[in-house]
Formats: sequence, C-alpha cells, structure tokens
Amino acid sequence: MTQRLLALLPLLAAGLACAALGDPMGRGSALEEAQLQYTQQVRWGNLDAASEFVDPALREEFLRQAPAFEAIRITEYDIGRIDYGNDRESATVRVTYRAYSLASLQEQRIEEQQHWVRPGGNTWFVKPELAGLLEPFPGVGR
Repeated sequence: MTQRLLALLPLLAAGLACAALGDPMGRGSALEEAQLQYTQQVRWGNLDAASEFVDPALREEFLRQAPAFEAIRITEYDIGRIDYGNDRESATVRVTYRAYSLASLQEQRIEEQQHWVRPGGNTWFVKPELAGLLEPFPGVGR
C-alpha cells in the first residue's frame, strides 16, 4: 500500500505543477473574484461599492444610474462562463438577473453582457451595460 502511494506522488506533483502553470499570475482567479464582487454589489443595489470595479473612465456615468436602481430589486443572478479574449487582457461574462420594479412587482429576466479589461497588472475593470438592465422597467427614472 505504501509503495502504491509513493508511486502516485510523482503523478500528483505533476498534476499540481500543470495546474499552477496554467495561470501562474492568478489572472483567472482575480477576474472571477472581481466579477463576483461587482455582480453581488449590483444585485444589492450598492452602486457605490460596485463602482470600484468599473472602468475609471465610466465611473461617473455608472454612478448617475444609482437613483434608477432604487426603484428595482434584483432577486437573483446567474453568472455564465468567462470567455477570455485572445490576449487574455479582456473577457466577457454573461450574467442573467431576475428583477422586479417596485411599481409593478412583475419579475423580469434580464441579461447583461459584462466586458472586462485588464489594462495592466492583475486588476480587472468592467465596462458595464447597466442601462440595458433598466429597459424592461418602463417608468424607472434614469
């Protein structure tokens, strides 16, 4: 039994080495963490916190949408797979939200395509399309 375990150790070590070499800079985990945090903050309507993950050039426009988000409630979300660009400096994630307007209480299914970029280092920023999230809700202030 001990010999079998010792024989398997090189295979285990090789497998771990391959896994580590697949993403040595932790880019995938950095994006997954940023994307999850951003989506959760949007889900709870906390656009101030979500703005930390927004491309700095788009933050002001993003924060102007905060009053409209006070009139809707996102009940759940589903994060799709991450599709990386060829350069691994960009990625796209499709997120499906379920939300309702406080005026109608009718739940809607809304899809957002999040475009993520990594301009340098290991920090990822989203270029959000929040206006699309508000389209199913007529009368929600923008």
